[in-house]
Amino acid sequence: MKKILNFALYDFANSAFTTIIITFIFSTYFAKQIAPNPVLGQSYWGWAIGTTGILVAIIGPILGSYADKKNFTEFFIKLFTIICISLTTLLWFSKPSEKYLLFTLIIVALANFFYELSLIFYNSILKRISKTSDLGKSSGFSFALGYIGGILILIICIKIFIDNDVLPFGLSKENSENIRATSIVVAVWYLIFSIPFLFSLKKKINNKIELSSDNIKKIKDLIWNNGLNNLGKFLIARMLYADGLNAIIVMGGIFAVGVFNLEIKDLLILSILMNVTAFIGAIVGGYANDKFSSKSVIIFSLLGLIISSSIILFVKSQLFFLIFAAINGFFIGPIQSASRVFITKSIDENNQASGFGLFALSGKLTSFIGPLLVSTITYISSSQRIGFSSAIILLLIGLLILLKVKKN
Repeated sequence: MKKILNFALYDFANSAFTTIIITFIFSTYFAKQIAPNPVLGQSYWGWAIGTTGILVAIIGPILGSYADKKNFTEFFIKLFTIICISLTTLLWFSKPSEKYLLFTLIIVALANFFYELSLIFYNSILKRISKTSDLGKSSGFSFALGYIGGILILIICIKIFIDNDVLPFGLSKENSENIRATSIVVAVWYLIFSIPFLFSLKKKINNKIELSSDNIKKIKDLIWNNGLNNLGKFLIARMLYADGLNAIIVMGGIFAVGVFNLEIKDLLILSILMNVTAFIGAIVGGYANDKFSSKSVIIFSLLGLIISSSIILFVKSQLFFLIFAAINGFFIGPIQSASRVFITKSIDENNQASGFGLFALSGKLTSFIGPLLVSTITYISSSQRIGFSSAIILLLIGLLILLKVKKN
């Protein structure tokens, strides 16, 4: 149980980065106060995160294969975590001026790059710390704790640093010091709560005899056997629905601000609602995963996400937007958790880092398509609603391909 708790605490720690920097506070700060206008802000932000995805897709599988051979999994988790935390602190210097537009995008892209690389090796640890029969519950618990972490860090940042007339540490609202300071809060939070997991990591003794020194061949053998095998088909399906999910997560905060004119207090309500429902969804999905199958959980959740996201495109009031965004949250948790379990069960323990390198590849090879598609269509149509609809199309295509995948 201690191993699972330490594992889940890392999710609790790194959720601060995605919640504050990528999705809510810093993304909307960039769009409203650094970029020329929210539409261009959504476009620039999406392009930056998309570029990150391309790099992770290229480098991830090779690093994963190398880590399996050289037993570098633990080293890479620690290294990439520290680099991401260090880069995040530099966002303090992102002042509310177009002069800092390029600086902010570069730092965010680099920080997100190392964050995503750390996840490859973090995910590959799951099979070591959990019984095979409990993989769904263990994965769901870690995601659930991550959502709780997201709620807590957002409340702290908004209530203490943003929606507060008396600011701590001598900060002022001039030059958005209070908002920029949230990057330091995220870095400290990320570091403190990741320590139990990072210090618990012990190098695995690998007695496997290497059959080949060819990393590319090893990667190919995992997904190809006289054609795409079941894992290969799943990764293609996951590649597409992950693109749509990535677009919703990355662009969600900017969409909410631009379309429904949500203020900081409204964003807090939105995040709490989505994280609470995602917490519930991750727990329920984890138990369902062990009782039924990863494929069944993902299909059910994708259907729910597609329907609720489609409704959001047409609602006009903030209230209905919040309701269906909360429903979205319930389905996002199980999709992410069950996808991780599917890979864990499909690959033997000695190839986990390689497998999750491919998992990252499937999530990042075309991850730029989701944000890029939303950003570009938003730019062309001058409508954030029309731009956001492209994310739903990607979810639907991924679902259709997933129907052809066999249960693991």
